[in-house]
Amino acid sequence: MVRRTAVKRTGSRSPTGRRSGPLGVTSRQGDAERLLISAGGIWMQAEVRFAVLGPVRAWRDEAELDLGQPKQRAVLAALVMREGAQVTLEELIDGVWGDEAPATSAQAVRVYVSRLRLVLGSAGPGHIRSAGRGYALDADPQLCDMARFAQLVSRARRARKDGDPATAMAHFAEGLALWTGTALAGIPGPYAAAQRTRLSELRLSAQEEHLAAAVDLGRYDQAAAELSALVADHPLRERLRELQMLALYGAGRQAEALGAFRDAGRLLREELGVDPGPGLRSAHQRILGKDPALLRPAPAPAPPPPATASPPAPVPAPVLVPAQLPPDIAHFTGRDSQLTALTALAAQAGSAVVITAIGGTAGIGKTALAVHWAHRAAASFPDGQLYVNLRGFDPAGTPLEAETAIRGFLDALAVPPERIPAGLEARAGLYRSLLAGQRMLVVLDNARDPDQVRPLLPGSPGCLVLVTSRNQLTGLAAVDGARTLTLDLLTPQEARDLLARRLGTERTGAEPGAVEELAGLCARLPLALNITAARAAARPAFPLAVFAAQLRQTRDRLAALDTGDASADVRGVFSWSYRALSPAAARTFRLLGLHPGPDITAPATASLTAASREQASAALNELAAACLLTEHAPGRYTFHDLLRAYAAEQTRTHDTSEEQHQAQHRMLDHYLHTAYAADRLLAPVRDTITLSPPQPGTAPEELADDQQAWQWLGAEYPVLLAAIAQAAAHGFDVHACRLPWTLAIFLGRRGKLHDNLATHAVSLAAAQRLGNPAWQAHAHRALGFFCARLGSYPDADTHLHRALELYRQLGDLAGQGGTHYNLAATSERQGRNREVLDHAQQALELHRLAGQQAGQATALNAVGWYCSALGDHQQALAHCQQALALHRSVGDQLGEASTLDGLGHAHHHLGHHRQAIECYHHALDLFRKARHPYGEAATLTRLGDTQHAAGDHDAARDAWEQAQAIFEDLQHPDAEQARQKLKALS
Repeated sequence: MVRRTAVKRTGSRSPTGRRSGPLGVTSRQGDAERLLISAGGIWMQAEVRFAVLGPVRAWRDEAELDLGQPKQRAVLAALVMREGAQVTLEELIDGVWGDEAPATSAQAVRVYVSRLRLVLGSAGPGHIRSAGRGYALDADPQLCDMARFAQLVSRARRARKDGDPATAMAHFAEGLALWTGTALAGIPGPYAAAQRTRLSELRLSAQEEHLAAAVDLGRYDQAAAELSALVADHPLRERLRELQMLALYGAGRQAEALGAFRDAGRLLREELGVDPGPGLRSAHQRILGKDPALLRPAPAPAPPPPATASPPAPVPAPVLVPAQLPPDIAHFTGRDSQLTALTALAAQAGSAVVITAIGGTAGIGKTALAVHWAHRAAASFPDGQLYVNLRGFDPAGTPLEAETAIRGFLDALAVPPERIPAGLEARAGLYRSLLAGQRMLVVLDNARDPDQVRPLLPGSPGCLVLVTSRNQLTGLAAVDGARTLTLDLLTPQEARDLLARRLGTERTGAEPGAVEELAGLCARLPLALNITAARAAARPAFPLAVFAAQLRQTRDRLAALDTGDASADVRGVFSWSYRALSPAAARTFRLLGLHPGPDITAPATASLTAASREQASAALNELAAACLLTEHAPGRYTFHDLLRAYAAEQTRTHDTSEEQHQAQHRMLDHYLHTAYAADRLLAPVRDTITLSPPQPGTAPEELADDQQAWQWLGAEYPVLLAAIAQAAAHGFDVHACRLPWTLAIFLGRRGKLHDNLATHAVSLAAAQRLGNPAWQAHAHRALGFFCARLGSYPDADTHLHRALELYRQLGDLAGQGGTHYNLAATSERQGRNREVLDHAQQALELHRLAGQQAGQATALNAVGWYCSALGDHQQALAHCQQALALHRSVGDQLGEASTLDGLGHAHHHLGHHRQAIECYHHALDLFRKARHPYGEAATLTRLGDTQHAAGDHDAARDAWEQAQAIFEDLQHPDAEQARQKLKALS
């Protein structure tokens, strides 16, 4: 039974006077939900696009959104498929679980919706709104590939009905190109299964009609090639068999057409016990009778020449069809979506010249993909396949001239040497004339730039051109209408599959751990994987773990991947791209090898290279265009580990040790000073620290407010964690000591306890190397706090007592007060109630002696909390009210939120449920304003407790579900507490 409940709205007023949404995210929040679109600071919701014709995906602008686990995606898929209509809670449960729905299914759906709202936004286009006893997706249906597909198919059918098969074919091809795999791939549940079947049938019907239009146009060879694959997948579908027969007959392959009928009849009788239907029988009879209506009218023959006494014309020589493709790749693996996209584009070649530019970094497999697909598609281009290596990036360093390339094509097309004109324009004109009206596949491999490619482009429909290049060739896309296809590293599964195909599944299956490690050490770069596989294949008796150990233990991994062949050597192929860079971009690339990763922005690059931001942006754009960097998110650039190793090798070769040291110093100064500025905006009442001025050439970023500070830290904190480790490893102990301090507040609000613990351990070691007792005390105190939060109480006591000792030696009263505050919290967690209040009162007295009002307010709140914990709730109210006044006087909104939470706790235990709920709502507003998700979730948990005690179980469920969603997003163990409360409630 599914429990049906009406969920009560408990959202509170935000500080702006607007009510918060069902996840407690006010209209002032939603950093991930909005896009800043003007320098004036105006915020507008960006449209969200959805895809279901393949894996379920969503994007805001160009950024793909993380939609979570499969069942959560299943909920979103159901909402997307209903195109804005309401989907009830019961329908969602039935759709995801069917008859196997657990007792907690309703709660699970609510949690999934809460998480999706965090990702999609709680308002504006693309958000999920509550509707009756369920939900609806507030999004434009035209922003979903399913609706776009239906629209294009409808247009195609109208065109075909109106007698315009060419337009119909183009619309069908465009619609089919939207498919990236099986619809709703990976989505569980009976609803997805039913929709998958429905959508697959719609796709197959569109494919049938698309190929019927091709037959109508007389494109028999293309249709026959594609129908061969479809018939193999759907052998009992009679309409496909019928079209195959017509296409084969039209292509002059009558015997094969009749054989297709015999095969179909035999299979239908064996599998279904039926004879072929009327359509197949009719096609069979018409082919036997050579019905002229089956073929498009042939062009009218040219009039015969006037009779003369000339001798009879010689018998023409056989026409040579060029077939220049290199051999196919025997162990080609993966790239399914790219192969599908190329096949869809090929269908458009009849109405226009189709140009596809395949880009990607060196060794990524551009040529392999182009050649492999070209072999698969060769039958669709009966007039031949042309191929040339343009040597845009080559060990010889000299790109092939376009004029020379065309000369090679004219030779392949059997043009006599005496007929080949001189000059590029004349040769290009002859080349295009020869390709006019032909169905030709042209592969232009390893192109340098658009100017090298343009003279080689055919001029009339029927041809398809594949271009590969390490440069992005955006000019070819902008001017010549090329479709771009950028290859990324192989997925982990594709990398494992490649090794399995090269080495055999028995060998790889015996050592899955070694296979996984080899894939990672090769950065999932196809070239590196193939080199490693070739070496392992040459030594079949060696365990794969041996090769993994060689790569892992070799300091110079590029040397370990050296083959001695410049065309198949990782270092060598990288060097061809590097040598083509401008001096400024080459220097930037080298110095990026000093950056810890995982990615970098233009401002950080400017500090690293001591350049202006404009110069840094230009260098990054050049590197991205050369596919030596990837702009994986707007303004954020990265490269894989092997390119990083190559960059580091180049900086060691070309830059002095002093230049490298200065670049690292500027980079670390950039992060330290910007992080400190961000911390000051997030916690303005926090104690200040003194930093040395940044090195010349460093330009720390300017952050306008706490919102920008939060966004910057959210984007940069993985980089900052890596920078802390790098600073410690390379002797920058001041940075290793200070950077963890600047990150502590942000990481604490994000619930990143383990990161805080790890970075402050680095800080302590650096402070000890520096011989700085003040920073040693700070680090010990922080480590004690984090150890206690993680339940490591002996370590917490050790660190806190060492901090207390150091602060006493330094005469730092505020430091002692803060440490007693932490000791109180640690004692409470261990049940040492007698010590708790004593430590809190000592903290209060020490902060009073130090004249530190913010510390006094924090200590007063602690005294109040511990009084409440000991059962003296009236005394707790008195202390918390004093703390509240002090927090407000110093402008500490986070302290105010914490104190309001404490007041709510005291009111709750006094039975003042209304007052407690009011305090909790005020606290929630402030926690959200301060971007403190952990504080928000903890307060939501206590709010639910009070609502439950007051008898409002629906409101309690809503609060606990929100708390659980936030804790799970933070990957915090307190999620289990909320989960247990919900379980008990249901």
